[in-house]
Amino acid sequence: MNKKTKLKLCLFANCMLLFIITGLMITFSDGDKYCRFGPQKNLIILSLKIDTWDKYYTMLMVIAFIKMTKVLIQKLAMPVLNFSIYNPDKTVITEFTKNELQFFANSMYLISSLRSVCELIVTISQLDLALYSVIVSEIASFIGIRILLNEKKFVKKTSKFFNIDELNNIV
Repeated sequence: MNKKTKLKLCLFANCMLLFIITGLMITFSDGDKYCRFGPQKNLIILSLKIDTWDKYYTMLMVIAFIKMTKVLIQKLAMPVLNFSIYNPDKTVITEFTKNELQFFANSMYLISSLRSVCELIVTISQLDLALYSVIVSEIASFIGIRILLNEKKFVKKTSKFFNIDELNNIV
């Protein structure tokens, strides 16, 4: 099985898993506080009461800023750290000293973990906030991936029997 087929199969399986989980959530939901949308009298996030639309929209802007920043950091900075540290084929590091790489890596991991605690509290507080967080993260992820892909060169495979570009030049 080639890589593209594996990815298609995994994407399909991932979609099916999402549909099953969503179906179970809808089937067994009892209308609890997690399935509400918008500001609520008893919606308190990180000790802030979100009971007006102004507070709610401000919170959405803060969530968007945090999520976009997080995703861009993960897409742009974390691969540099992870590949510099964990790639067994890269044994000579020229971009950092050992102490610099140790400092950057542990600092990024610590800050990311602490930020994740706060994000978890927001995400589990109400379903609309969780969905909004996912959507904003995916928009930022699209941008981050596009930035990384723009740094690469893509070459289309040619046929085993003839070069398609040569055939186009003949015709």
